[in-house]
Amino acid sequence: MARARSQPRRRASIAEPFVTLPYALEREAPPFEGNDIKYPESLVRHFLGRCTKPGDKVFDPFAGLGTTLFVAEEMGRMPFGIEHDTRRQEWVAGQLAHWTNLVNGDAVKAASYGFPKMDFAMTSPPYMLRHHTWNPLREGNRAHAGYGAYLRDMECIFREVVRIMKRGSFIVVHADNIPGRTFTPLVRDLSLAIGLVLRLEMETVVAWKGAPADCRHTHCLVFRV
Repeated sequence: MARARSQPRRRASIAEPFVTLPYALEREAPPFEGNDIKYPESLVRHFLGRCTKPGDKVFDPFAGLGTTLFVAEEMGRMPFGIEHDTRRQEWVAGQLAHWTNLVNGDAVKAASYGFPKMDFAMTSPPYMLRHHTWNPLREGNRAHAGYGAYLRDMECIFREVVRIMKRGSFIVVHADNIPGRTFTPLVRDLSLAIGLVLRLEMETVVAWKGAPADCRHTHCLVFRV
């Protein structure tokens, strides 16, 4: 009797297509900034719990108010990041044990800052409306004006970020579509722009429990290096 051919073992998914998480902004915002630019800490805990282990190096190229870095440190991971805004960088670094790992610089130069190879990255990049000309990645530089230039800059930034990531590692990019008179399909457009550099593994839709009425869900694009 012929032996049955063994089936290949399926690789466990590091992400789910749909999750529900509590919406709570746990850390107070700095006196010069509101908490509206950050995602809840529960989002970072969810992905770090699935994708990393204690001691892993976690990177955020748009550190903002430091949510990814604070949670990484809280969970026993090593935080690394870049923040262009000096006030934000100083405020976050002042509360990190590994404060020297947060660089005040430009994400497009990520590979030039001497970072070690990273195990995981998670970020929420600055958003831009598709009918605007002011490019937040270039501080409104007219030579880089427009939504098309913004998306090309995203491609360049993640092409640079890939250089400091370990092969096979994951990069989670948080994004939201922007409603209004002119709808901005930012989730789709970022998936296409960054997808020129990285392989899109999955899109996770997150339903927020206890969120404000205008913030009931969000999106996370899961890429693999």
